[in-house]
Amino acid sequence: MSQVLARPGVRALLDEWQRDVVCDVARGVLDELRRSLRQGQSLPDLPASGVDEDFLLHLTEDRLRCGMEELGRPHLRRVVNATGVLLHTNLGRARLSTQAAAEAARAATEAVSLEVDLETGRRGRRAARVERLVALLTGASRTVVVNNGAAALWLAVRALAARGGRVLVSRGEQVAIGGSFRMPELLRTTGARMVDVGTTNRTTVEDYAAELRDGDLLLKVHPSNYRVVGFHEEASVEALADLSRERGARLIYDAGSGSLVDSSRYGLRGEATVAACLDAGAAVVTFSGDKLLGGPQAGLAVGEADSVERMAKHPLMRALRVDKMVLASLEATLLAYARRGGSPAPALPFYEALEVGEPELRRRAQRLAEDLASTRPRGWRIEPRSSRASVGGGSFADQSLESWEVGLVAPTERAALRLHQALRRAEPAVYTRIDGCEVGLDLRAVPETEIEILGRQVGAQWSRSQEPSVRMRQGEEGR
Repeated sequence: MSQVLARPGVRALLDEWQRDVVCDVARGVLDELRRSLRQGQSLPDLPASGVDEDFLLHLTEDRLRCGMEELGRPHLRRVVNATGVLLHTNLGRARLSTQAAAEAARAATEAVSLEVDLETGRRGRRAARVERLVALLTGASRTVVVNNGAAALWLAVRALAARGGRVLVSRGEQVAIGGSFRMPELLRTTGARMVDVGTTNRTTVEDYAAELRDGDLLLKVHPSNYRVVGFHEEASVEALADLSRERGARLIYDAGSGSLVDSSRYGLRGEATVAACLDAGAAVVTFSGDKLLGGPQAGLAVGEADSVERMAKHPLMRALRVDKMVLASLEATLLAYARRGGSPAPALPFYEALEVGEPELRRRAQRLAEDLASTRPRGWRIEPRSSRASVGGGSFADQSLESWEVGLVAPTERAALRLHQALRRAEPAVYTRIDGCEVGLDLRAVPETEIEILGRQVGAQWSRSQEPSVRMRQGEEGR
């Protein structure tokens, strides 16, 4: 290690980075080199004289420098989303509006009135403006904001169920909400006892009534990322709200994506607005901030004052609350709804993408195809064509949107995979569809300002694939 650290190039790294950090990365590089030598793997640029100490030190220095560069590169890299999925969970879901991003940056870099009332000088409520906007937009009496939708639901059950109390949930609504998170497991951590009601495909109001006791909670869960079709029946929010009022119970509705506008304008159906859910009689409605709302990652719980106030006063609320940057961007997002006037949709990137018509997407696809024609390698075809995109984020799971894509048809599946991988590793990265020999660039989720970047990246990767050194390496890989 001392010999590695003594090299001029590594000494320069030590001027920039903490010594322990450089040493740790260097150990990883040395371990990888030892494994390669033990396994008999060939090393690049191997001199005719074979492996000697000077060669190994030089190779270690080069790899250490690359390792430090990679460590210093932001993990959250820019990505052009050419998948056709508007709210792509792995790509960050909703894009913030320029105004929301600016407000988040301002809150991050300036002292702000987070928990102080500047009029009186007294302590204020940190989410007061967000609560006011939500009330105006949905009619909710009270709102709490936590760090995501699952947290909003968890806090609602934890705060409203008596210790060891029961929560009635339809078997057909015990969903997996992403990753390893499952509704039964989430509810179990609240301390409440989950009671199965009805069957997977059919649960009636009578099924709930047969199980309901004083002090129970009724929980209805929107099937965000799946649909039950065929012989199917479920109890409506209205019917469950009536039942809960008759029995002195509370109804929590997990709305999932939390739309504030009627999506039927875009040919999408099945997502009631938050205001409609409250009008139907739910005591509390929970939903996410970074899906159909179009804002930052957050969870909102809205509804009747008494129920939501109990959530706000729960001791764990402090552990789940959001920071000033989330509140600032959420406020700006809600203001976009309040300020839309006669416009059919708010000025938010998600809705701007929905508003682009099929003729405009076709024009963009044809223009991109023409731009790519000059860099097309031999054996490839470029095919602009209609396609189907999706909302994503667990919303409108069984529905799609009209779209257009540019299909890049490769001579072999291997060539298509190589382009797909190269675009993913580019800067900025490009995330695409791939199916056999075809790489698809769907334009529904690509803002017009990024079309040129998309074309430039594809052209650059195609050009690289034609360089002699790259062709030689690809031939070696094939052997």
